[in-house]
Amino acid sequence: MLKDMIYEIEEKREELRLMTQEAVGEAQRQVQSGDELPDTANLLVELCESIKLAKSDMNTLDKAANPTLVTAMDMMGERKFAHGYFEIERRVSNYRKNWQNDSLLRSVVNTAMDEIEDRDYVDQRTGELINERDIVAPFMSAVIERLLACAAFRDWRVTALRNYMPGIDPDNYCEVESTTKAVIRRM
Repeated sequence: MLKDMIYEIEEKREELRLMTQEAVGEAQRQVQSGDELPDTANLLVELCESIKLAKSDMNTLDKAANPTLVTAMDMMGERKFAHGYFEIERRVSNYRKNWQNDSLLRSVVNTAMDEIEDRDYVDQRTGELINERDIVAPFMSAVIERLLACAAFRDWRVTALRNYMPGIDPDNYCEVESTTKAVIRRM
């Protein structure tokens, strides 16, 4: 029964693709001819919206079907398997959001500063030894404040953070959502 449904879906998908392709072609011809452009533009809006809704609906259905495939793979005890021309692999991915940019940026800068050899300088007015870090700290703080005010940090490169900040877990600076998906690749 499921097999028959899938064959019918494939037929309808191809039929819908051909109908949509024909509609796009007809719209292109009408635009090229220059006749009734306002009407054609209005119809193109409807066509674009139909395509967008179809994609959205298919995406929603994929989000329901894929976890079911993951469950089947788990129940089969398979992390990876082949079917016809396809290789299917179960993968876990992490989606990170709501980064604590202020804390993370300061940690990155401080870690970089820690890598620089500690040097002292003589204050020309007082004769005291002053650590280089005390000299540059106000400048670095101003740069950090300016970056936070002007930059839109959406994501951070987690691998680079781990490489440059050993012992620091980037996941402590954001919210992490793990998802398991079945990735299907053509062989």
